[in-house]
Amino acid sequence: SSTIKALGDFTATIGETRPGDTATVHGPFGRFSYIFHPEERDLVFIAGGIGVTPLRSMLRHMKDTEKDHSVLFIYANPDEKSIVFRRELEKIAEGDFPRLKLVHVLENPGPNWTGEQGMVDREKIERLCKNKLKTAGFYVCGPPGLLEAVIGHLKDLGVPDKRVHLEIFTFLD
Repeated sequence: SSTIKALGDFTATIGETRPGDTATVHGPFGRFSYIFHPEERDLVFIAGGIGVTPLRSMLRHMKDTEKDHSVLFIYANPDEKSIVFRRELEKIAEGDFPRLKLVHVLENPGPNWTGEQGMVDREKIERLCKNKLKTAGFYVCGPPGLLEAVIGHLKDLGVPDKRVHLEIFTFLD
């Protein structure tokens, strides 16, 4: 299955695609998966918007194979209606595998929102991750602004590059 959000560039016309249309599809190009880092049992996932997709896949794999990893998932979106896979993520968090703590961060929350607000900034990373900064593997996926900010904050907080794993969705500048 595919997860496509019509945001611009090539995805803006996805709604016009019809059965029988021809498409060129490429396989994965990177190694963005916790299975390549078996020494990391404590994980922090940070996603923005549709960047949830590869992290959701890893969570599904952990659930299906009953991996007892601890995962803190910080998921940033503009507002509640923008949260992709919300119910599925909540169901995984209710289960035993993995041990998932889900934290939503909304830039423009509604008046009834009681969760985290604003951007995934240094203060939130430091407060939410606490002692995970010294040991956890960090998996980050989202728009370029989020990637750059989070990587900078992690460096400032002393997380070594070898424990920061990135997924970049674009091949174009």
